[in-house]
Amino acid sequence: PVISTSKGIETGTLALMNEIFTDTLGDTRDYAFLSGPSFAKEIASGLATAVVIASESDELAKEAAEMFSSDSFRAFTSRDVEGVEIGGAVKNVIAIAAGMVEGLGLGTNALAGLVTRGCVEMQLLARTRGALPSTLMGLSGVGDTFGTCFGPLSRNRQLGYRLGQGEKLEDILASSTEVAEGYATALSLVDFIEQRVPQSFRMDLKFPILFGVAEVLRGERTPLEGMEDLMLLPIRMEFFDQFNE
Repeated sequence: PVISTSKGIETGTLALMNEIFTDTLGDTRDYAFLSGPSFAKEIASGLATAVVIASESDELAKEAAEMFSSDSFRAFTSRDVEGVEIGGAVKNVIAIAAGMVEGLGLGTNALAGLVTRGCVEMQLLARTRGALPSTLMGLSGVGDTFGTCFGPLSRNRQLGYRLGQGEKLEDILASSTEVAEGYATALSLVDFIEQRVPQSFRMDLKFPILFGVAEVLRGERTPLEGMEDLMLLPIRMEFFDQFNE
């Protein structure tokens, strides 16, 4: 069996980790995928941490959870591999947007609103891929999103913050000693939505934050312009059945 701690979407193929493993290692072995709010520095310091391990094999998920769990590290299990993987990828993009809000000095109301709406987009994307909405309300969804958007150790939040402060993307990337994986994920995620999600009218209106972050990273608009455009979106209900539009 293989246990993966990697998150994201592969550039070019637009594959999730479970698809990469199946393509490269075959479908005769079991795979498990660990995700959730888990900054390495805090784990190494023995601080309390909770994660989820998803696998199509209940036996492997349980075995891995028992192996990793301790008095400071708790692992839950899930069968929803797709949902756990989507949460682990999308949360990094939302964190970049959250950092922009902070860098622009837009306040707590704006930050809370953006992260909440980002989680709605995350859940919508997961549903279109057949994942369970409840998975995105768990550790791999909102849990990891909160940690990445609000935690001082978040590389993706820091990238967004510096963009919001007016720094150029190339200067930020050149001066960073750590990889902000949300940068590549944001660009691949738009392609993923356009190519691997059932299409309907104006996908950019269903995923305005995810599309907006990619546009900022591509240099098509500034962080401030992106935030202003979010506030000018059409008035609508907060929640509605987007599959019946």
